[in-house]
Amino acid sequence: MIRVALSMLLGDRTKFLGVALGSLLSTFLITHMLSMFTGIMQRTYSLVSDIPQADIWVMHQAVRQVDEPIGMSDDALLLARAVEGVEWATPLYVGTLQARLPGGGYQATLVIGVDDASLIGLPSGLRECVPHDLRRAEGVFVDTIASRSTLAVPVGQAQLPFGSHKVVYDGPTRPLAIGDELTINDHRLIVQGFVDLGPRFISRPVLYTTYSRASYISPRTRLVLSYVLVKAAPGVDVADLAARIEARTDLKARTAAEFKDDTYWYYFLLTGVVSRIVFMISTAVVVGLSVSSLLFYLFTAENAKYYVTLMALGCRGRTLVAMVLAQAVVSTVTGFGLGVGASAIVGRLVPAEAMPYLLTWRVLAAASVALVLVGLVASALSLRRLMRLEPAMVFK
Repeated sequence: MIRVALSMLLGDRTKFLGVALGSLLSTFLITHMLSMFTGIMQRTYSLVSDIPQADIWVMHQAVRQVDEPIGMSDDALLLARAVEGVEWATPLYVGTLQARLPGGGYQATLVIGVDDASLIGLPSGLRECVPHDLRRAEGVFVDTIASRSTLAVPVGQAQLPFGSHKVVYDGPTRPLAIGDELTINDHRLIVQGFVDLGPRFISRPVLYTTYSRASYISPRTRLVLSYVLVKAAPGVDVADLAARIEARTDLKARTAAEFKDDTYWYYFLLTGVVSRIVFMISTAVVVGLSVSSLLFYLFTAENAKYYVTLMALGCRGRTLVAMVLAQAVVSTVTGFGLGVGASAIVGRLVPAEAMPYLLTWRVLAAASVALVLVGLVASALSLRRLMRLEPAMVFK
């Protein structure tokens, strides 16, 4: 009888595709929303991902996520280096500073100062430069996305003199180029190269410079050091080393994976982005559930005469239940595959700058659970109609 049920479903391709359409729509919406959410949340700890050399991040005890560092004394660097099992430890400055642009406008930027000697902290995607270019006088690297957008330079506009209050916003612009100048806290910076970072959760231009230069241009404060980056010696357990650093320095030491999790859950639990995404996903489930249930119900209603005939011939109720469930499984699985494929294609075609997208096995698992719910509801509504039919209807 299962073969008969599948013949009823697949015999008319138009009806079959119509039934699968509900599952496809639901899968697409759920998968795409969850993948966008995963992509957005991955951006929250981009700074940690950009520095894969560091096994451990040492910070002030009050730090909860990577984008909100708290200044420490330079003694923290020496204390971390003194812990047994540390191969190397380098300083890192992270701060938000106002930069004056070549056109006279101002833009909040994320300034990252890396170790002067080793340059540990620079990302790998350098463009039009090599790492040691950062050591040039007043040198700074700029992320490529910002150089084309928020830091773009007015075309034909000469560099405004230092101290000028003129601002140029109108007219065509060009990307920031090597040799262009920025001003931060009355200190001149010269663009020496670019870095490919990709979009971040908090959309700000990112500037890389040396730690000493970042300390010099930042507002005067006694505590400049944001993080200490630590590399464990070969054969040393990273988690155990982090625990020893905390015990010896009275600072917080988190492995890179733990710091990513801290940042992820900080945004997940304490910001409004999660509630908005949950609302959109819930809407997708409701829409998909409604469309899928309606189409499958209409399919069952159109084939009611065949089910009644089978009942008149002695077919049991549990057999009808198995037939309907088989039809629901086939249509749901087909819609699931098509929906995931459509989501992956759209996610690949749309630039990541405009729409973050990350399809993981967890997303597929969540979409599968939602589709099971959709299939069960659609089957229940259809079975409810079938159970009310009388076999005598076939003789009317």
